[in-house]
Amino acid sequence: MKLMLSRSHYAQMLAHAQADRPNEACGLLAGAAGRVRQVYRIENIRHSPVEYQMDPAQQVETMAAIEAAGWELTGIYHSHPGGPPVPSPADIAQAYYPESIYVILSPTAAGEWQGRAFQINGGQAQEVRLEIVE
Repeated sequence: MKLMLSRSHYAQMLAHAQADRPNEACGLLAGAAGRVRQVYRIENIRHSPVEYQMDPAQQVETMAAIEAAGWELTGIYHSHPGGPPVPSPADIAQAYYPESIYVILSPTAAGEWQGRAFQINGGQAQEVRLEIVE
């Protein structure tokens, strides 16, 4: 399994993570067949550097827009501004969409942002390939 993103979509997610730092950023990825077609920023109503909760109204509105476009929820992303780019116990416990890929963004020691992708199902996280395509 893999998740494919264009460079532009990946850059949008990284820019969102950087802009919301020091707090976690979050959003939804829409597309089909494992390929992202649209990145949707959602407000983290926790405004916290260690947890996120998507604004419920924005999340519902975005899910409706995804459905209206004929897409599916291909992914959910959020940042770990203090690293690392792996699911935390809270991320695993709150993974309510097992059919989606979870992308976690975090800065490296050099300050450059990176992303990793995971399938989270039944309390288990398995890394999947995050492929940046044109």
